[in-house]
Amino acid sequence: MSWKDIRLLYVREIRSALRDRAIVTNSIILPIFLYPVMMWLAYTGITFVSGQSNDLKSRIMLKNVPALHSSLKKDFETDKSIVLTDSADPASDIRAGKLDALVEFVAPKTSVPITNNFDTRITYDESRDQSNRAKGRIDQKISRYRDSYLEHEAGKLGLSREQFQNFWVDDDNVSGDRQMGQFLMGLVLPIIFIIMLAVGGMHPAIDSTAGEREHSTWETVMTTATSRANILVAKYLYVATMSFTAAVLNLAAMMFSMGTILGPLFRRRQMDASFQIPFQSVPVILVGAVLLALFMSAGMMILASFAKNYKEGQAMVSPFYLALVLPIMFLQTPGIEFTTRLALIPVANVTMVIREAIQGIYHWPQIGITLVVETICVIVALRIAMRLIQHEDFVIGSYGGSFGKFAKERLLRRTT
Repeated sequence: MSWKDIRLLYVREIRSALRDRAIVTNSIILPIFLYPVMMWLAYTGITFVSGQSNDLKSRIMLKNVPALHSSLKKDFETDKSIVLTDSADPASDIRAGKLDALVEFVAPKTSVPITNNFDTRITYDESRDQSNRAKGRIDQKISRYRDSYLEHEAGKLGLSREQFQNFWVDDDNVSGDRQMGQFLMGLVLPIIFIIMLAVGGMHPAIDSTAGEREHSTWETVMTTATSRANILVAKYLYVATMSFTAAVLNLAAMMFSMGTILGPLFRRRQMDASFQIPFQSVPVILVGAVLLALFMSAGMMILASFAKNYKEGQAMVSPFYLALVLPIMFLQTPGIEFTTRLALIPVANVTMVIREAIQGIYHWPQIGITLVVETICVIVALRIAMRLIQHEDFVIGSYGGSFGKFAKERLLRRTT
């Protein structure tokens, strides 16, 4: 290998990529703006829908309100989000959507009659969101009225609020604002990070292989005054660079957008979550990202190199992309632990390393296994790529089979 030739070819590939609108869009612009914009749109949409829902009025019918509890009825009447109405057939009107809920007050079934007690029966349609919302508002009002009524009656009996309460339940959240922010980032960022690694490397991988063939420059590149191995390594490092760049840019953009977009939402709930990755976790995340970028880039280039044009390259690389992304979506469950068995699974292991590193957790034995497994995957992929360029019909593009057929006939030395 000539590292001087590799450097020259690598710089050439980078310059060509920066002149390609599709690659710049997918590897630089998209990672910076796509997910932050999506998050902003989602937050705006949720806020808008929540505001619209709060403005919707609930149509409620009260039946047999006890005279001693007229203040409860007055509370319903003065609530601007509730419209009290009457119905001859409440059950039918609720099913038809004309009425949201019916509140019936009935005397409790006790051996000793108590005049100021009552039971409440709420009739609503759980399949309708508006009826569910009405039921929630009713529950809130009755529960609040019950607490205030019992406290008032206890005061009349000479009981203080502490005596009436009898016992108290306090909670103490030991996690700080930084830990809460890191927990949320650990659930969201790894899956997006892996997706952007794949997206950032997919288009350069296709363009540097199938794209070269489509533009009839593949043979020209292969006949330059350097070895095929140097050309392969230069293209490979270029694709891995674009993949890594896309992921890092997206990670930075996501951290910025989570702090500015989600920060006000948490402060509204009296939480001041801090969306910052621990400084000591950065090297672990970057090393995992580099290894994963190398592995993904090698796999995508191998598959795309069998295509005759860009469209065929997309068709060949897409299954590999889905095979990488879909399984790791199931790893976003908070209760999943980073075990040794999980550390042996490529891609999934890096996802768990990044997730725990964001939260400041380091399982060093599993991290070591992850690095070894990903390194082996990269070496195997490069060995396959080196075997491919040794075949002349593959290099000149005359081989018409798929990677599976090539592997059976040449790599595994089988004949059909």
